[in-house]
Amino acid sequence: MNYPKPLMSISELTELGFSRDYLKRIVHHKQAVKFANRTSRGGKFIIDTEEFEKLRKRGILI
Repeated sequence: MNYPKPLMSISELTELGFSRDYLKRIVHHKQAVKFANRTSRGGKFIIDTEEFEKLRKRGILI
């Protein structure tokens, strides 16, 4: 899948069709260190779409 930006928030990814529940679950996955970072304590998650897609295609993120 091609993403419009290299770094996207959960809100932006829900606009592409991902469920908010799925995204909230994967940002707390043990592999999330590779693709998800918080902007600040209690802030929103910023997701590296390239790394996210690699792990999603390999089936690691279910």
